[in-house]
Amino acid sequence: MDALLLAVERLALGVVAAGGLVMAAAVRPLLLAAQSPGSDPSVATAVEKISVGAWNRYNRLALIAALLLAATEFTRLLAGGRFATFYLSGSLVMAALLAVKLRVDASLAARSRSGADATRGGTGSDLDRTHKIVELLSAPVLVIAGVLMLLPIPG
Repeated sequence: MDALLLAVERLALGVVAAGGLVMAAAVRPLLLAAQSPGSDPSVATAVEKISVGAWNRYNRLALIAALLLAATEFTRLLAGGRFATFYLSGSLVMAALLAVKLRVDASLAARSRSGADATRGGTGSDLDRTHKIVELLSAPVLVIAGVLMLLPIPG
């Protein structure tokens, strides 16, 4: 049973950490290049929609993985695991941050669907602030996932 819990735990942490790194390091720079100030506004709007959609899909998957991790750690806690409380706390914090991130992404998606120009987004500072919030929520999720991956395996 412990081997199954460990496999589920590592898979869930891998989805959160690796998915976040791929989105931040590979996908985001490509999409930002297409949204540069000199680019066509219609292209920038389309790229903003693609970007918001891609992040939404990742955030939903990462939230499911964090909740799966929490369920795994809760099971381990009931079985008397040594580090289960710490891992459970970390997974619940990740889930909470990802839920907030999904909420912020929903507002970006609604703005995108309403036809607001991605280059304007209502006001440039408002759009920048919203993107900054998403970035600030992403960093702790990746750090927590990394810490949980590197710490001793619960047992």
